[in-house]
Amino acid sequence: MASPTLSIPLARIRWNWIIDRKNDLIWYIGSALAGWLYIGIILFAIRTTQNPLTDALATLRFGGLEIPLTLKLLVVLSWAFLIDSPHVWATLARTYLDPDEWRVRRRELMISWGWFLLGPVAILLPYLIGAALSPFGINFSPFWLGFGALIYFVFFRLWAYYHVVRQHWGFFMLYKRRNNDLDDARENQVDKWFFNLSLYLPLAMFMTSPFYDSTPGFPSLGLRHNLFENFSIGGILYPITWALFLITIIAYLGWQWRRWQNGAPLNGAKLLLMLSIIPLHFVAFAHPILVVFVVPLVTVGHNLQYHRIVWTYGQNKYGEEQRPGFEIARKIFSRLPIYIITGLLFTFALYQGPWIEFLRKTFGWQLDQSLLNSIAMMAGIVDPSKLNLGEKIFAAMISGWAMQHYYLDSKIWRVRRDAMVRKGLGVE
Repeated sequence: MASPTLSIPLARIRWNWIIDRKNDLIWYIGSALAGWLYIGIILFAIRTTQNPLTDALATLRFGGLEIPLTLKLLVVLSWAFLIDSPHVWATLARTYLDPDEWRVRRRELMISWGWFLLGPVAILLPYLIGAALSPFGINFSPFWLGFGALIYFVFFRLWAYYHVVRQHWGFFMLYKRRNNDLDDARENQVDKWFFNLSLYLPLAMFMTSPFYDSTPGFPSLGLRHNLFENFSIGGILYPITWALFLITIIAYLGWQWRRWQNGAPLNGAKLLLMLSIIPLHFVAFAHPILVVFVVPLVTVGHNLQYHRIVWTYGQNKYGEEQRPGFEIARKIFSRLPIYIITGLLFTFALYQGPWIEFLRKTFGWQLDQSLLNSIAMMAGIVDPSKLNLGEKIFAAMISGWAMQHYYLDSKIWRVRRDAMVRKGLGVE
C-alpha cells in the first residue's frame, strides 16, 4: 500500500507516504488548499464589498429564484452541509456500524451521547439558579443569565480548534512512523514543541492583537484595557507572541539544517505537511474578517483529510471482513458514491430533515432562521450573545454531534496502542 522511498538526488530526504505519493499530496497535504480557496473568496469580498459579512458578491438567478452569493452561503453553508457534517457521519459509520467497536468500546460509545446534554444544561443552568434565587430578592442581570451559553460556546470553539490541531498531530506522527523518525528522543521533543507552538501561537497572537475587540462574534477579554498609562496585558503580550512565533519557525529551520549538515536524514513528508498547514493557520488569525470565518478556514482541510483516512480504513477493514454483523459497514464502504450519499443523507436528516418539519408543525417554531443562526454561530460568524434562548439551545443540541465526534475521535485513532487501527491504515 505504501510506496517505497522516493529516489531523488537528495537521497537523505525521506518521502515514505501513508497511502502513496499521489493520494497523500491530494488528501493529507494538499487538502489545506481548500482553506486557501475560502481565504481567496473572503479577501475578494473584503476588496469588492462595503460589508463583506452581509453583502452578496453576486446574485445567482435560476428561473424566478434569486440566490445572493454571500460569504455565509459560499463559505459557511457550503462547508457545513457538504463537507463538515458528512465527516461527522464518517465517525458514526466507522464506530456504531462496526461490531468490533461495540465489543472493545461499548462504554465510550454509550457515554458519547451525553455530550448532547452538556450545552443545553450549561445554557439553562443560570436561568434555573436565577429562578431559585428570585424569591429571595436576588435577580440575575442579562449578562449572568447568558453566562452559561458564553462559557459553553467558548469551550466548544476551543475544543473544535484543539480537535483540528490534534488530527494534524496524528498525521504528523504517522509520517514520523512511516519514515523511521521516532528513534531520536531529542528530535521527538523538538518536533513536539515546534508543532504545538507553531499552531497555537497564532491563536494567542489573535487574542492579544489590537483588532481582537473589533472582531465580530468574539466576547471581549479585556486584554486591551489600560492597566496604567498606555500599557495593557494585550499590548505587552502581543509582541511577545509574535516574537515567539518567529523564533519557533527560525529555530526549527535551524535545527533541521543542523541535522542535514551532520548527515542525518530529513523527513520530507513531515516537513511538507507542516509547510501546508502552518501558513494557513497563521493567515486565518491575521485579519478580523478572516478570523470571523476561522472555523471553516482551518477545518475544511481537516475534513477532507478525515474523509480520506476513514475511507482508507473502511476499504481495508470492511472490504475484507466477512463475519456476520459487518454487512452495513461493508456496503457503505464498498463504493465511494454510496459513502458520499449516506453522508449527505445524514446531513439532510440533521439539518433539514423530516424531524425539523415535525418540530415546526408541532411547536410552531420558526426554525429556518434559527437553524441558519445556529450554524453560523458554530462556524464563528454570529455572536452567541445575539441569539435568543431557543436559538442557543438549538445550536447547543446541533453541536452535540460535533462534540460526540471530538470525543469518539480521541478514542478510536490511537495508532500506537491499537493494532486494529494500524492494520486498517496499513501502517503496521
